[in-house]
Amino acid sequence: MKFMVVANRESMGTPPLRSVSFDQEQLRVSLQEASSRALHYQRNIVACLVKPVEYFQPINLFPCLQQCIPGDCFFWTQPSTQTAFIGCGSAAQIETWGATRFTETATGWQTLVEHAVISGAPSDTQVRFPLFYGGFSFDVLQPTTPLWEGFPHGLLILPQMLFLQEAGQTMVAINILVGPDDDIELHLTQTQALLERFQAALDSHSTRKSMINFSQCMAIHDLRPANEWRELVGNIVRQIQAGLYQKVVLARGVQVTLNPQIQASLDVSQILTRLTRSNPGSYIFAIQRGGRCFTGATPECLVRIHEGQLSTMALAGTAPRGTNELEDEQIGAELLASAKNQGEHHSVVAMLQETLLQFCRQVRSGDQRQLIKLKNVQHLMTPIMGELLAGYSILEVIAHLHPTPAVGGLPRQTSLQAIREQEALDRGWYASPIGWIDAGGGGEFAVALRSGLIGERDATLFAGCGIVAASDPESEYVESCLKLKVMLHGLGWEN
Repeated sequence: MKFMVVANRESMGTPPLRSVSFDQEQLRVSLQEASSRALHYQRNIVACLVKPVEYFQPINLFPCLQQCIPGDCFFWTQPSTQTAFIGCGSAAQIETWGATRFTETATGWQTLVEHAVISGAPSDTQVRFPLFYGGFSFDVLQPTTPLWEGFPHGLLILPQMLFLQEAGQTMVAINILVGPDDDIELHLTQTQALLERFQAALDSHSTRKSMINFSQCMAIHDLRPANEWRELVGNIVRQIQAGLYQKVVLARGVQVTLNPQIQASLDVSQILTRLTRSNPGSYIFAIQRGGRCFTGATPECLVRIHEGQLSTMALAGTAPRGTNELEDEQIGAELLASAKNQGEHHSVVAMLQETLLQFCRQVRSGDQRQLIKLKNVQHLMTPIMGELLAGYSILEVIAHLHPTPAVGGLPRQTSLQAIREQEALDRGWYASPIGWIDAGGGGEFAVALRSGLIGERDATLFAGCGIVAASDPESEYVESCLKLKVMLHGLGWEN
């Protein structure tokens, strides 16, 4: 495996992205080849044209793409590794519902990548074009509400325009779906119009907006009263002690609303900026669907596959951060020694190892538990790796991994039934797989924790806690509040 250290280009004086253009003749040739294949196979074919671009700051690029094609936008970064994928528009999308969502999504993805025409992709790039982004809901058997309209049980989108930063390379890809009877010149005209809109957006976002502190301008209330939620935790603890479950992960939601007299609205770009600054070790993500955007900063990788190597992590067991270095170290040591948290963590490790044996030639894990220290909390973490068997994509793997005991519970089906019957919360895509997949079946999906659904003037935020026999309702409530602070601070709440 090759590791690369990439210097901060801005500090080196490298100019940021100013414009993007494509060779019209090269694009025409790609479209003609896609049209020929579409006629031969009598179905739509993807044409993907890739080219290198100047360095860009992902957070500065996102509002340009939002302006270029409102409604469908994607943002995904890992600040600590300088990896980023930012896309807009929908050249094609796969929308699925019900228990077969993963298999139907995989079938649709395979159909679209098969026979795709790829032009200009560097031979040494670590991803295979075309690249799709998307996510899945937490539970297909949980009734949906209008809150999550536009977010189906399964969704993969092939963006019209996608910017990438990966292993020191910066690229842009244009994706076009070509049908057997399509007019190639019309596709060329539409693509040129897209690039012109993007250039106009790039020019208009040359100056940054001032960050707004909404601390005195927000109304925050629990979707379920705090006392009721603590009572629910107590009831679940008693049910666990009676032997009905080993663990149940209970989530709670809060509604955040801007005061009516405030003229400003919630700005997803500013939210992403705050999340990036405060959570450099997390995945920072956003999927915009129409007027709402699912956004968050999650520390948990569900699975990553690159060149046949699979990696994931067991992340379970939580404690607060200390107020100083000594206290922080003491709390971390207590977390590592905690029988409650060790038992909760072990169940996640065992489940992941057992599941991955279906897909991997070898499965191995770290010998010792590690601590992941985030802004407000710290977690127990164990890395797990394997060598993927031929014939599988990342979609088959997440179909079997989700939901892990870290977000659902144990045993899986009985704990999920407890959540459906007692939690009284539409989780939607919260605590679910979200990420990207390339044409080779590799990619990366995270678990959408520390997240919220953002509207123009309101947001619904989510946080959950793993309830076991030794859980204390008050302590679990405090833990959930610490987790909610990630998104509250992202919104501009600084109390």
